Amino acid sequence: MSPVAIQSLDIEDELVTPQAPIKTKVAEQSSKPRFNPTVEDPFSERNADGSYKVLNQPLGMRRKLRVICVGAGASGINMAYKVQSHLKDVEYVAYEKNSAVGGTWLENTYPGVACDTNSHGYAFTYRLKPDWSQVFSPGAEIEDYLQDVVDHFGLAKYFKLNHTVTGATWDTEQAKWHVTIRPNDRPDEELTDTCDVFINACGLLNNWKWPDIPGLHDFKGKVVHTAAWPSDLDLRGKKVALIGIGSSAIQVLPQIQPIVESCSIFIRSPTWVAPPREGEILTPDQVERYRQHPEEHLEYCRDLESLANKRFAYITRGSADQKTLFEAWSKHMKDGLKSRPEYYGKLHPDFGVGCRRPTPGPGFLEALTRPNVEAVFSGVDHVDETGLTTSAGERKEFDVIICATGFDVSFRPRFPVIGREGINLQKQWSQTPRAYLSMFAANFPNYITVLGPGAPSAQGSIIVSIERISDYIIKFIHRFQRETIKTFEIDEKAVDELAEHMEEQLKLTVWTDSCSSWFKNGSSKGPVIALHPGGRLHFFSLLMDPRYEDFKYTYWNKNRYAYWGNGYTLREVEGRNDTWYLRYADGLQLHEF
Repeated sequence: MSPVAIQSLDIEDELVTPQAPIKTKVAEQSSKPRFNPTVEDPFSERNADGSYKVLNQPLGMRRKLRVICVGAGASGINMAYKVQSHLKDVEYVAYEKNSAVGGTWLENTYPGVACDTNSHGYAFTYRLKPDWSQVFSPGAEIEDYLQDVVDHFGLAKYFKLNHTVTGATWDTEQAKWHVTIRPNDRPDEELTDTCDVFINACGLLNNWKWPDIPGLHDFKGKVVHTAAWPSDLDLRGKKVALIGIGSSAIQVLPQIQPIVESCSIFIRSPTWVAPPREGEILTPDQVERYRQHPEEHLEYCRDLESLANKRFAYITRGSADQKTLFEAWSKHMKDGLKSRPEYYGKLHPDFGVGCRRPTPGPGFLEALTRPNVEAVFSGVDHVDETGLTTSAGERKEFDVIICATGFDVSFRPRFPVIGREGINLQKQWSQTPRAYLSMFAANFPNYITVLGPGAPSAQGSIIVSIERISDYIIKFIHRFQRETIKTFEIDEKAVDELAEHMEEQLKLTVWTDSCSSWFKNGSSKGPVIALHPGGRLHFFSLLMDPRYEDFKYTYWNKNRYAYWGNGYTLREVEGRNDTWYLRYADGLQLHEF
């Protein structure tokens, strides 16, 4: 399928102005540029006496930029595609610590790992996929899909694999980021790369962590984390402890239950287990039909997106949708646990559906009721060489301990990011991280986070959100490259006012109910830091027209309008269509919220 054009760049067509059919011979116009439309010296020329000088260049000239991205997961791959498709004279490189692209879907290989949204919505608009094997596709298939995107569009040249970013420092005088990198095969060596714009796309669920349990690593058996699953782990006939009740635990249990001797799952807090959701796997005939008619598959994907967009209604506290869902999901859990009714009262939450991100749990409730599975509604006090003791004082022995205990979701960068005046973002975001539209942090010029605090990470496909965010970033870089802008930095007052609004708006949602959630960095009472307070459409609409006035700028030229140049435009100098504004209908297009 053809890429979806970014609206702000649609005017950059390459059509030559058509010639009227008159008898007089008119010299043909060339569509090829008569000169290189790139500014080496970024718009800073002055007269000898220092006075202002109109630059002898047309409006539309661009300066070369270097963009460094951290990460080659879905966000880094998508940024590579967007830069390649929509920008010129931008050198893009993404440093990735792993040996292949894919991020979360490369790293997570535990049994049952799968997408928690319908797979047909878990794809980029420019590479929709009609032949997913399952409604909630396994992780390996998603990893294959991401590699396919890289291969199909020739994006591998943008990635430096096996390179770990160790730090980044802002240079105010040069208006550059200096990024330090360690090659994995040369751990004692440190490289430095420099860029104009630094993008952190390390991902939301990437930095896994061990639980803080005393004696965990004194255990003489096998201790594993779901996010670092050993390929040779054999659980057949083993006594297993499964710690956690998040999405990975819910996915793992049905896979290991049939082969283990016994499994005790340790559940500290209740959670919602989602019933089967909408969508059926496509038949071979449907897949072939959609292959031949991609516009019909697009309509199918739009229907799924529409369902996802409507889900914000049940997040609203007190809404009829929330009440209906609460009742339906309660019935699903009660029916699934009818053979172990004592589990229902302890597993069933009293907080709203969606306070924690719901996880499809096919087979989980059934596995929980099997004779070789025990639910322990208690935390783990400590671990010793052969087993563990619960917070209730009961000791149990095991062969294997599986920690399904999640990730560091504090949003603090994994490496020091030193911004203006020596401020470290790790420290600035150590308590309550705040970002503007999830992307920009005060005190950090020319720095962008993908899926930072305040992103729509709890609703629908994260792939769709990643693509909308990247379109905003492309618009921003496009402007940054063509004006005399030296640095952009979000105004701290804008961040503060936005945080104030978000805090109040979030009170209208069940996300602020009392539940332990990664939305609150694992806290049950703390503020919701991870989420945009409105629906996906609300967030996407805010990204359509960037509020450039919310930023502070410095310029290469003392006069911010120097990029206006000599009165001509690059379009006419290059001989491109200079009457694009004439059409058979009203040419004004405004974004409708």
